[in-house]
Amino acid sequence: MHIMHGIGLERPIEARLRSWHHREMGAEHRLAFATLEEAHRMFVDNVRGLSREEMLDAAGGFRSILGLTKHTAGWAAVYHSYAFDQEPRHWDDTDWPRGLRDQVETTDEYVQEILAWFESSYERWLASVDASPDLDAERPVHWGGTAPLAEIIAMVAAHWSYHAGEINEILAIRRREAWEYTEEVEENHISTAGHGVRPEWMTDEEAARFAR
Repeated sequence: MHIMHGIGLERPIEARLRSWHHREMGAEHRLAFATLEEAHRMFVDNVRGLSREEMLDAAGGFRSILGLTKHTAGWAAVYHSYAFDQEPRHWDDTDWPRGLRDQVETTDEYVQEILAWFESSYERWLASVDASPDLDAERPVHWGGTAPLAEIIAMVAAHWSYHAGEINEILAIRRREAWEYTEEVEENHISTAGHGVRPEWMTDEEAARFAR
C-alpha cells in the first residue's frame, strides 16, 4: 500500500498565520482568521497521510473521501470567486485540476493535486480576508444576491467542517473504530467492545484501563 505524503501548511501560509496571531487587528478580522484556520485544521487533520486506497473509499456509499475533498475545494473556489473576483466563475467554470469536474483519476498524483487545490483555496481565502478592510461589506454569492463577507466566511468554514465530519465517519467505518478512550457515549444498541481508539496523548498505563 502506497502512503501519500501528509499535507500541511505551506510556508507562506504559516508566515501569514504567525503574523495575524501577533499583530494588531480588529475583533472581526481575528475571528474570521480563527474560523478559517480551525475549519482548515479540522479538514486537514482528517486527510493527512491517507493512502490512495483510503482516499478512494466511500465506506459502501457513493461519496469517496477523494470526492468529498474535491467537492469541498471546488466550492471553496466558487465562494471565493464570487466574493472577490470581478468576473466570478461558477461550478462548471472553476479551475478543476486537469479540467476534470465530474470525473477523477485514481492515481497518487491526481490525489495530491486535489489536496493541493484545497490548500491553495485556503491560502487565497486568508490573503483576501487579510486585504479586506470591511468584513461587513456585502459581497455576491453564487445563488444570487449578496451577503456580508463575514457571513460568507462562516459559510465556507462550516462547509469545510461539515465534510471533514463525513470523512471522519468514513474512516471510522473503514477502520472499525468507535470512540476515543474517555469520550465514550452510551451505545447500548451497538457493541463497541474492542473498537475503542487510544488518543495520542495517553500513556500505556492509562490505555490499559480502557482496552477491552
